[in-house]
Amino acid sequence: MDKDLLSELARQLHLPPNDSRTMPSGALSALGRVPPRRSPPQFHPGMTKEQTAQYIRDYKDWFEEDRKIPPESAPLVDPLSLIAEQSHRRAELERSTGRHSGSSGVPIFTTIVGFPKHSSTTSVESLQPVTFAGMLVRRAHVGQYLLCRIVAPCCRMVAVQTIVEDIDGRVHDLSIYNFPSTFDCDLKHVDTLFPLGAVLAIREPTFKAPLQGIRPIIRVDSPTDIVFVVPDSPILHNVAWQTGATVPRSPAEPATLDAWRQRGNAYFNSAQWFLAAWAYSRGLVVDPDATVVRSNRAEVYLRLNYFSGAAADAQQVLATDGIPDGLSDKTTFRLAKAEYGRGEYDAAVGHFTRWQECHLKDAVAAPWIQRCQARQAEKQTGQYNWVSMFREAEKEIRLDVADFVGPMEVSQMMGRGGGRGAVATKEIKTGELLLVTKPFASAYASDLPQDKIIITLDLISNISRERTDAVLMAHIIDKLYGNPDLRDQVYHLYAGPDYPSPPSSYPPPLDQATPVDLFSPRTNIDIAQLEAICIYNNFCPLRLEDNQVTENAKPTGLYPLASLFNHSCGANSIWYCIGDVMIVRAAEPIPSGAEITIPYTVEESYVTRQGILKKHMQDHCTCWLCEEDRKDGDERLRRRHALNEMVSSHKLTSASLKEVQKFEKDVRETFAPTRGPVRPLSALALHVLAEKLRASGNPRLLRESLEEGMNALQCLGFEVAEGALGQNELPIGTDRIPTVTSFLEPCGMMFRIACTYLNLREQANAVPWLKASLWLTNASVGGGKDLFMLVHRTSLEQMGIRDLAVQVL
Repeated sequence: MDKDLLSELARQLHLPPNDSRTMPSGALSALGRVPPRRSPPQFHPGMTKEQTAQYIRDYKDWFEEDRKIPPESAPLVDPLSLIAEQSHRRAELERSTGRHSGSSGVPIFTTIVGFPKHSSTTSVESLQPVTFAGMLVRRAHVGQYLLCRIVAPCCRMVAVQTIVEDIDGRVHDLSIYNFPSTFDCDLKHVDTLFPLGAVLAIREPTFKAPLQGIRPIIRVDSPTDIVFVVPDSPILHNVAWQTGATVPRSPAEPATLDAWRQRGNAYFNSAQWFLAAWAYSRGLVVDPDATVVRSNRAEVYLRLNYFSGAAADAQQVLATDGIPDGLSDKTTFRLAKAEYGRGEYDAAVGHFTRWQECHLKDAVAAPWIQRCQARQAEKQTGQYNWVSMFREAEKEIRLDVADFVGPMEVSQMMGRGGGRGAVATKEIKTGELLLVTKPFASAYASDLPQDKIIITLDLISNISRERTDAVLMAHIIDKLYGNPDLRDQVYHLYAGPDYPSPPSSYPPPLDQATPVDLFSPRTNIDIAQLEAICIYNNFCPLRLEDNQVTENAKPTGLYPLASLFNHSCGANSIWYCIGDVMIVRAAEPIPSGAEITIPYTVEESYVTRQGILKKHMQDHCTCWLCEEDRKDGDERLRRRHALNEMVSSHKLTSASLKEVQKFEKDVRETFAPTRGPVRPLSALALHVLAEKLRASGNPRLLRESLEEGMNALQCLGFEVAEGALGQNELPIGTDRIPTVTSFLEPCGMMFRIACTYLNLREQANAVPWLKASLWLTNASVGGGKDLFMLVHRTSLEQMGIRDLAVQVL
């Protein structure tokens, strides 16, 4: 901070030399104001999974110990020193070249989820004011709000960090987490939202003890706890700031509607949608009846996917008497698009049609009407153009399709402690479409910020989350912020044993479009509950069109409808994603009234499966496959897991035939003699053995390869036909699809069996196996031959059997 600014601050603060507020913070401990306190454990990005788990346990112990310390008054802090430190941090951040970073040179930050956080549900008008002098560290100040203003430039790491002063001139650090548009933005963007001098009313603020040092921090986790106080707000009536009416160097704000409109237009033209909405919103504070600005904001809200806010703004404009025809036309079109975004396709068609009737020579509405009609048909019939979706998903992950709910409904499950589940509403056939659903929000490797790496540590499931989890949380919060009508879709999901049971039915009805006020939100986002919901409900939506997933950047998505399915490792239905769209189909005949289950994960190792399921389930899985695994005994399970690690690490790639045969025998011996036929790791071991035999080219060994390949399929749960086949018979049973692995694995095995027959010059025996893989793919994801050829094109080409598949299928 430059000397002129410090001098100006000193002049405005009017602090006498002996004022206690000028006391150096280092002297506070000498006065006995701060009790001894153990430092938290330190996390290092290079920790192994085991070390990370131990760190989380240590941190939880420290957290529980620390929260038992009684609330206490905050120490007085020298304002000039604190502001100077913040200004120095800002300058360092601006010229940072990757210090405190990993080997990639990208800064690494750690954030912890799953600990208690307070989020307010009370309007600021119903709260009482409080100042720093009346606040206690380690307390959420329920029933109160803090009026403060920003007195130092902001920094952005995981949170937006700055310094605020209250009306008495006392200053403290402020950390704002989860504010929309700030997760991956530049400092100029943050400065626009949180400039020097901005006045905030923080609802029921939490004063947190610092992790390091002695200075407490006002921590805001929910963006809806922040109210931006404009100059004429009733909150400011009779308020006098002890340090003066303005903060030094604070930027001058426009005073007229037109000036704010022009600023909004400038942001719009540079595609800075949130800042454009911010400026238009500020203009509407000046003049709430400014219909042009409100219609402009509706357009910006569309760009932000704030469809509720866009629809509410458009409806308010159209309800105004005497608006010009041109404005009415624009706003009607915007309302139509907002209703389309909300999934209200009937309403959208009505608005587009009315617009078209007034513009008979303009064809711009026709494609929109066709899109609405296509979504209506998908929603009603469950008929999709799977091939077109697959091709589109190769270019754009997020697809534009409607949800479809098939013969199923959500019901309370008495056998699951009264929790909810999905049940069949009629007799369901193998391969029947049960659900097509878009995520509420999703995050992929391409969504990760380029300027930082955020490691999320989860105190509920005691694991390190995927890198995409932090991005997903930001996307969910942003969507809720701009679509308050969707709140129940998320908050009616299971959030674990620490929260009340959700309603017995789902989904909740869609509310009317709710206005979105960026300066004073009309909804409440409970961050702690939202974190718990994500922990128990998030999926890893692996895509059919992209199987090359980086381990450190697996995708993450919140699929509310799909999360109502309970898990079974040997489920009766199966799911896959094309782009971000989840498709659920029956894997076997399901009687009417029976529960429908899906596998949350497919892993050969029981140990690995249970580790993954900890993210979603409090107790261990009790499905039939896990029960069989547990009957094998702990020692066998440990040995099997170690053998599975050998496959995962590709140690068998260069092994000899004898070594692979021994590996298969070792795996086989980890299953008890009484074990049933489904043995996923044996299937993998037999497949590896079959490949090693096939690679020899020896006709005798090729015959053995066929036998081992078919044995592998049986270990996955397939019925394999014996003896000669009829002309139209398949070599596998078609009553059910085994769900202990992805259908891609057995399809690959079938391709190799077909190739082996071709090597033996027995094309007649090869063709049925290609047909079997077509049946399996179609029953799993639909789309017939055309989608089959797209899904498997790489494998078919690499094995040299693509032309044969085209010819015989």
